[in-house]
Amino acid sequence: MYADYDECVARYAALATWGKTPTEVSSDLIYYAEIELNGRLGSHFSVPFSADHPTVKDLTIDLAYYRAIRTTDPSKAKALHAAVLGRIDDIKKGKEYIYTGSGTIILPDGADQEIWSTTQDYHPVHGMLEAEDAGSRIDPDRLDDESDERD
Repeated sequence: MYADYDECVARYAALATWGKTPTEVSSDLIYYAEIELNGRLGSHFSVPFSADHPTVKDLTIDLAYYRAIRTTDPSKAKALHAAVLGRIDDIKKGKEYIYTGSGTIILPDGADQEIWSTTQDYHPVHGMLEAEDAGSRIDPDRLDDESDERD
């Protein structure tokens, strides 16, 4: 779980009156808020998250409250949901980060990861050409660079 009953009620006291028991709030609001959050962030992150990171907890609490008020106060719920979705979009775009409990950030899968190769600046040796073709030779710049590294 990303957030528990006590954390949700501490922010939104009205959640204490939503269900008959804390278990109802946990299983009907918090659980489905977490599922929605995983569904929305799953395209950019490995979900479910392994820990209850503060950013994820914050979003979960707001989504749980949204779920509680969407039938009783639709306009307030719509505004809250739009704000949460805006944050989620910002996270996916890299405008906001998911912070962990230790203060580090979790980047979206594939974000800021440059594909790199030790041979990326040279003409490829293997291709569809015949072995005798001039295009199948080792790039002379690579040979020079490797020779220079040995010297």
